[in-house]
Amino acid sequence: MFKASVGLSVSAETTNNKMIEALVACEPDTLQVFSVTSHTLDNDQRVLGQLSDLYDRELVGIIGWAKQIPGFSNLALNDQMRLLQSTWAEILTFSLAWRSMPNTGRLRFAQDFTLDERLARECHCTDLYTHCIQIVDRVQKLGLSREEFYILKALILTNSDVRLDEPQALLRFRDTILNALSDWVSVVRPGQAMRASQNMFLILPSLRQADGIVRKLWSSVYRTGKVPMNKLFVEMLEAAGYR
Repeated sequence: MFKASVGLSVSAETTNNKMIEALVACEPDTLQVFSVTSHTLDNDQRVLGQLSDLYDRELVGIIGWAKQIPGFSNLALNDQMRLLQSTWAEILTFSLAWRSMPNTGRLRFAQDFTLDERLARECHCTDLYTHCIQIVDRVQKLGLSREEFYILKALILTNSDVRLDEPQALLRFRDTILNALSDWVSVVRPGQAMRASQNMFLILPSLRQADGIVRKLWSSVYRTGKVPMNKLFVEMLEAAGYR
């Protein structure tokens, strides 16, 4: 694995990287928990309710984020939705891992809400916790700069096997993101750009695994009716046939 270099303080403006400039500008803020007023809920219901609300609000955020990425809105509208429906869980997991560094054994879902192993066990989401903590560790070892995190997150949006109406348009969109990443690492990681990019891509299979774990958990929660789930969250689960 490679380590972050001194050159990572280079700005997007310095490298004339318009894609990264745009991604820096449209990055959503970290959420805060909306307090649950009911004191009659069990602890696992309360925590799952908070997590459900955070996932739903973060979904709203990434839809707005995606629309601001240069080139995304040029895709066919149906293709935009298919990409979001097929990659949202990977995007949210990658964002969660980034927020949770350095790895202290806690997943930072919001500024004021973290999930540790004990709480995960109480809420019956140990699989999610264990896999996400492993991803935190992997992301930490990569030593990514903030800009590399932003651009990898945009790349995840394009890393889908879903059938599209205009697949060539996706390839062009993906190429603009890959070119921006290549340009960035060639400036801030001179002499190790290719190896650096390849190592970054090694995180993608773990995120694909996380997709299945996230969907399985929340589909189960939805079926049991244990906590309220907002319409958008349910629609994104159902769209991929995981219900």
